[in-house]
Amino acid sequence: MASRPPRVVQRLLAAPTLLYRAGLGQVMTERYLMIEHTGRRTGLTRRTIVESVQKTPDGGVMVASALGTKSAWFRNVRDSGKARIHHGRRRYDASVRIVPPGERAAPLTAFSAAHPKAARLYARRFRGPGEPATTTIADYPDKVLLVEFRPQTS
Repeated sequence: MASRPPRVVQRLLAAPTLLYRAGLGQVMTERYLMIEHTGRRTGLTRRTIVESVQKTPDGGVMVASALGTKSAWFRNVRDSGKARIHHGRRRYDASVRIVPPGERAAPLTAFSAAHPKAARLYARRFRGPGEPATTTIADYPDKVLLVEFRPQTS
């Protein structure tokens, strides 16, 4: 079992979640959001900060699961089909859609153009031996899982 990080590191890592919970999500910029979801096994409310890949025309947002299907938040929202999104000053209940592979290239390419350093950093997870360090997540649309959160209408 991995050892826990020092308390000061734990507090620094918790800071973004605390900002959103205090209603100060706008401090994090529009690039980041908090997903509030229910644990599959525990039923407890969980909160995860992620980076937005793209806003959608209906007012929703797409995010990438950096750990693919191994990510706990991904499995939670996939299984429940819903989440609460905190994005800047906006908060809304959202339905969940796993973006099919054929629809991933365009948002990943747009993200890579807007944020080249982040796109290269994320691509490290998918790069094989001998692949250039200049690859971005746009080069791996079949491997990067995208999740779209759509605002629910009442």
